[in-house]
Amino acid sequence: MDNLVSSLFRRRWLASMLLSSYALITTASAATEAPVMVVTGTKTEKALLDVPVRTEIVTAAELANSHARDLAEGLKNVPGLMLKPIHGKSGQEVWLQGINADRVLVLIDGLPVTASTGSSVDLSQIAVADVQHIEIVKGAVSALYGSEAMGGVVNIITKRATAGTRYQFTLDGGSYGNQHNVSSALLNDQHANLLLSKNSDTWYAQLMADIRHKGGSDLDLSDWDFAGDAGDKTNLSLELGYLFANGGELTVKPSWYQEDIYKNFGSFVPGIGKIKKVKGEQASRKNILLAYNQPLTDHLELSSWYMYEEFEDKTSQDTLSTQALDQSRIGLSKFDKVELQLDSDYFNNHLVTFGAVAYRSSLNQQQISRSQQNQSDIDELNGTKRRNNLEFYLQDDFFLTDNLELLPGIRVQHDSDFGVHAAPKFNLMYRPDTLSQFDGKIRSGIGTGYRVPTLKERHYVFDHSALGYMILGNPDLVPETSVSLQLGAELHPNADLMFDINLFHNEIKNLIDTAYDQQASDARGLSIFNYNNVNQAMTQGVDISASYQWLHNWQTNLSYSYLNSEDKTTGQQLTRRPAHLIKGKLNYHLAAINTDFSLYGNYQTKEYLDAENLRQSPAYSTFDFKVNYFIQPQTRVFFGIDNLTDTVRDTPATGTDFRPEVGRFVYLGLRIEG
Repeated sequence: MDNLVSSLFRRRWLASMLLSSYALITTASAATEAPVMVVTGTKTEKALLDVPVRTEIVTAAELANSHARDLAEGLKNVPGLMLKPIHGKSGQEVWLQGINADRVLVLIDGLPVTASTGSSVDLSQIAVADVQHIEIVKGAVSALYGSEAMGGVVNIITKRATAGTRYQFTLDGGSYGNQHNVSSALLNDQHANLLLSKNSDTWYAQLMADIRHKGGSDLDLSDWDFAGDAGDKTNLSLELGYLFANGGELTVKPSWYQEDIYKNFGSFVPGIGKIKKVKGEQASRKNILLAYNQPLTDHLELSSWYMYEEFEDKTSQDTLSTQALDQSRIGLSKFDKVELQLDSDYFNNHLVTFGAVAYRSSLNQQQISRSQQNQSDIDELNGTKRRNNLEFYLQDDFFLTDNLELLPGIRVQHDSDFGVHAAPKFNLMYRPDTLSQFDGKIRSGIGTGYRVPTLKERHYVFDHSALGYMILGNPDLVPETSVSLQLGAELHPNADLMFDINLFHNEIKNLIDTAYDQQASDARGLSIFNYNNVNQAMTQGVDISASYQWLHNWQTNLSYSYLNSEDKTTGQQLTRRPAHLIKGKLNYHLAAINTDFSLYGNYQTKEYLDAENLRQSPAYSTFDFKVNYFIQPQTRVFFGIDNLTDTVRDTPATGTDFRPEVGRFVYLGLRIEG
């Protein structure tokens, strides 16, 4: 037993979250995978099949096979996971188990990503060129994460520079066709990325650059408005590391993100007609990370990191018939965060993790309104708003027997505005002898979630007056709390077949949501919404997935998810949450020409649009077709058709039809590794 615990206690890269040692070698005839190591559920590196907290992954091979350009595309086919367009903004966000993106924590190597829009993360801002794999933990069952993790955690594990000099280059471009292209260019959308790495005995370095250009797309080219943003998104990161003789490791990682996007829209004025306008957005993220980890003794390891980040978001609205820029808004959010973690296997059959986190953030927002005669500057928050946080967590990975692993833990959080709160969790994994021939495992977990209102929910002014509405922050919001229950089983009857089923139930109190303010709306002549603690909510359901390698070159994955969600205040179903979700993949490897053919399918049922459950967005299905031709083991030409059936929303029903706003996309690309 001691050897089992000791084998799980190993050095980690990048402070509390070790970069997985998972390596993938793709050949022209087959893909061979080493055991996948994950870290998100326990913050200690463990084999995926042995982790007590249920963890799902998207591998580097799958990202390459599906030609994912950003995190949204990389998560598209995860069972039960829902991607949603961000309301009033560009990009997409992630929902888990019916809990929306404001309550899902997105991390890169265990470190937070700024909630760039509202209080959710725009997944399209995160490139996947340097991603080793993505880990998904659903529900509030891990004791090692604080606010924003009530719905679960998405952790992006990046690649680490391996021995010698390595490179990766990808270039692709495509078109929506004459029916949907806004741009007149041959390739409406273009994408390129480059990954360079060097690793010696004592130091390593890695550079990642990713550039995405979009020409804009639309479902009605006869109209001035278009829905699919046009513009550029750029990611850059540099990672430098040094290995000391005492086993310590120092990492420095600066990164930068820039986007400059726009779209046309208009507003109708009686007697005049449509007034043509352009909405623009320029966003930038600057980040610096310092991390150090070192084994202190044979049974004790220290991990530490410090991060500072600035995110600036500039939005503008321009009426083309006037010379002055109508209105612009500048929001600046900053945070820095430091964490120390100690891991010890000193006690028999135990792997104990203790950590402390200090966090502070600030937000300010300025609005600039212009006319032909004057300009007015407005401080919309009445000064800079700040928040400080101090958190402690403790977890014991306890092997009670060879077949039973217990994982109790607790996280205590002190917030400068909301005081102290403790969130305990408990997980277990049991390997029944009766299921040993199927490599069967049963996992269960219970956890309490806690989420303080973000600075944006309390103070931000989300002004879309041109579109007829505003969302106002509420400084009187109180924290949300939740209870999450998870129960699942995993079976591997043989090397070709895997079956997994997971039941879940989540209760949320003091749910923060937007409510319509009739009095303010009448006074302003706009639809005014305020953030309020208005609901108690419940989500429950089941995720079922299976994969099977049949014949020699055929492989299938199929998943089904059922979701029941309820606003417990009204008894009605929660909005934007379809009851049934089906995802599947069929892959065929044609050895004669070293080519993989893949067909991905997604289906979801209707979803309610209003609290009274009177209106519904239609059910729909989409299919993506992918081809990968391996010229050599590390060189491939790829081709794809996204949204093969051109399933799109009904344009006149915009706002009540949430089928895709982007039509069929055909593209071609090249990927070289060395």
